[in-house]
Parts: sequence; C-alpha cells; structure tokens
Amino acid sequence: MGSEFQEEDLWDLINDGWDGMSREERHLWDAMKRPPELWTLRGYGQCWVVGLIGQTVLYYNHYEGGFETSSWSQYGRVDHYQSMQYTLGEAVQRQVDVIRTGYDIGPRFSPPINGELKASGSRESW
Repeated sequence: MGSEFQEEDLWDLINDGWDGMSREERHLWDAMKRPPELWTLRGYGQCWVVGLIGQTVLYYNHYEGGFETSSWSQYGRVDHYQSMQYTLGEAVQRQVDVIRTGYDIGPRFSPPINGELKASGSRESW
C-alpha cells in the first residue's frame, strides 16, 4: 500500500519542488498538478500520482525516492516503472522539453547509485 510514504511527506517534497521551479516550469505545473492520489504502479504496488497531462502521469516513486513520468492507459494505473529519481522541478522540466520538441528523448533509467549492497545467502558483499 502507499503507507510506506505518507502524503504529508509528499506535500513537503511538492512544496520544496515548487520553490525551485522556473517560471516556465511553474506554468506547466499549474496546468498538470492534481491533489495526490494513490494509483497502482504496475508490478510494484501503489504510488502517489501528483500530475497528469495527456497520456503522461507524474508520480512519486517512493521505492527509488524521486519523481517520475510514465504513460497511463487506464485511470488509476501507472503503466511503466521508472527509476530516474528526479526532483519535482526536473520532472516538470522534462515535460516542458517534450512539449517544446514534440517528443521524449529519454533517458528512461538512471545509472547505478553507489550504496551498500545487502548480503543474500553466504555472500557478505560484492
């Protein structure tokens, strides 16, 4: 369920993200924002959706810790898992770029992020 990440924490990220947006990003954000709503993230559980524009949904991926975009084909369901870990402003800027150019140039996935690998089985680390 979405209980892993609470709505009040999401509002903090939204408010902080708005503070860092350019004027152009704020205009688009005002057109696409919506009150946070739990949707199903196909194959992963629930996530918080914060914006819609056309067939694109803007959601907070609490598994990765960032805002993401995806297509959606059924209200209440995010079609594709993304792992870019954008700030809200960066995610909105991507949509500004899509509108400006007429297409989404990506990227779709982020490079690995340094961290600790949890040991499984007999291996302690890699």
